[in-house]
Amino acid sequence: MPALCSLNAAERIAIEDLYSRYAWALDTGDVEGFADTFVPESVVVVCTYTRKPNTYEGRQGAIDLAESLRVWDRFPGCQHYTGQLQLVNDSPECCQARSYTFMTDCRGDAPYQIRFVGRTQDRLVKRAGMWLYEERLIQLWEGDVSQGFPVPGF
Repeated sequence: MPALCSLNAAERIAIEDLYSRYAWALDTGDVEGFADTFVPESVVVVCTYTRKPNTYEGRQGAIDLAESLRVWDRFPGCQHYTGQLQLVNDSPECCQARSYTFMTDCRGDAPYQIRFVGRTQDRLVKRAGMWLYEERLIQLWEGDVSQGFPVPGF
């Protein structure tokens, strides 16, 4: 992914707000708010602990993903963080994004534990003045990210 992006600061802030709305909705059990961060024809692929991709399509898929986590007894108390966001815009209303992501388990006494470390690759689109996810890939920090090293570390 090239490092150049011609989006202005206001657009970048609006995109960061999308990532915040996603995390706050997911981590507070707001299933509808979570689904509202996606376009109706979205595709989400989650490839984490089992390394088997799970695909969720459309608004109902986003609802199914959020609901499956909301009712999972180990999920309440989790917090998702995304950072070091890189953007490459295809047009003023479409861009590719990648980021680091991790999840902490905030149940019990501090210090809290990190439960997931990974990355995202996203396609974002602007609809009715708001940035939304069109495609989202969530995966562990492994595999092709180690290709730049002479000896892969993982």
